[in-house]
Amino acid sequence: MRRKGNIRNKIIIWFLSIFLVLSLSLIGLSIFFEQVPDKTTDFVLKKIKGDSIFLLPARESLIDSLDRKDKIIDSLKIELKNYEKLKTHKRAMVNVESGTLNMRDKPQLASSIVAKIPDSSYVDVMYFDTKYYYLNGERGRWCKVKYADTTGWVWESFIQIQKK
Repeated sequence: MRRKGNIRNKIIIWFLSIFLVLSLSLIGLSIFFEQVPDKTTDFVLKKIKGDSIFLLPARESLIDSLDRKDKIIDSLKIELKNYEKLKTHKRAMVNVESGTLNMRDKPQLASSIVAKIPDSSYVDVMYFDTKYYYLNGERGRWCKVKYADTTGWVWESFIQIQKK
């Protein structure tokens, strides 16, 4: 009876030892490949099966990519500011039934109102958003305008571009 208990204990210790070695190997590979352990496990299993292998790029590579994209965004912001200074804007007349048009600080209905533009007032159209949205079932874009030294966003269907 005692002999069966010793064999069972040895088998348990043997399995735990193998599990510990595999776990430490997985952690070591994860550190080497700079991946989370589940990705490393996928890598090892695919390598054993002979499947094609895809590893995520290293952390430094992702940071470099983000830095490059941030620089592009910053340069585009500078270009946009330069374009806004050219003052080659079109004029548009506000056309609303409610009497005033809300000018917002961002191209979103939930953003703060920075000014109320009276109906039939003229605004300088700086540019239109590149994305189209739906407002009350109507497709349209947000438009960045300037009115009385205030800059903000209005919905395009509430203004009429004036012909020169």
